[in-house]
Amino acid sequence: MLTSVVIPTRDVADQLLYTLFCLNLQLTSFDHFEVIVIDNGSTDDTQQKVAQFAANFSLRYVRFQRRLPFYRLVNEGVVQSRGSLVLFLASNLMVPREFIGTHMQAHLHDPRLVLLGLDAKRIYSVYDPRFSAKQHEECSSWLEQYPQIKRPHTPARILPLLEENQIASGLPFHLGLPCPEAQRRLAIQRAYGSKMEDHHAPWTLFTTEHVSVPRETLLRTGLFQALIRTAMERDMGRKLWKNGLHFQFVDKLTVLKQERVLYPATLRPEGRKKRRSS
Repeated sequence: MLTSVVIPTRDVADQLLYTLFCLNLQLTSFDHFEVIVIDNGSTDDTQQKVAQFAANFSLRYVRFQRRLPFYRLVNEGVVQSRGSLVLFLASNLMVPREFIGTHMQAHLHDPRLVLLGLDAKRIYSVYDPRFSAKQHEECSSWLEQYPQIKRPHTPARILPLLEENQIASGLPFHLGLPCPEAQRRLAIQRAYGSKMEDHHAPWTLFTTEHVSVPRETLLRTGLFQALIRTAMERDMGRKLWKNGLHFQFVDKLTVLKQERVLYPATLRPEGRKKRRSS
């Protein structure tokens, strides 16, 4: 089984490199998965850094020159994919060595499965001077607890905080902060079990941040619709559910969510109001 990992990204070059480096450490044979980075018109040095990255796996980089609605990115990833399994992954997630293998084995056992991300911790992998006051305070407090992590030597520019040898040793996975969304999912798992057999609407938990789906099913259901992201994801989840797929949480697999700059809900990074994706 070939797995296609689809990673949409925009303007988080350093965090994306950490994600790619984690995929370089996978226990699964590198011939068994490919990675497709879909760049949504990044204005930083994403293109250069991806080009310079020494991947152990097949890595393809697809760049849109201008920013497009999110559904266009994930649909392009599906179209570009060659695997029988599509694994959507956010560009700010760091994953353990067994990540790809866990998804592959679950789908080999149940070919009509939608495997949902479950547990996640937060980590400050990159210092960004544009952090909110709350993020600055939390990042400083977190760094004080873990003196082995690099300190920002200047408050004026973006700076990666983790070394590759620290990631390879698994150190960051022991330093994570609580993640509210993960805590909500863990509560659902405790109430309904990993297979959520009695949950009335498991499709509402479908998100392209961390989920794997058979490619053939995605194509048969008609790909993602031109909706704002949450509605787009729930629409796809509902279609998969109606097509008889089973929803299940991935057990014993914790990922790290790298902190990003928090913009006000009504603003885009450029300072303009968001437009609807439809």
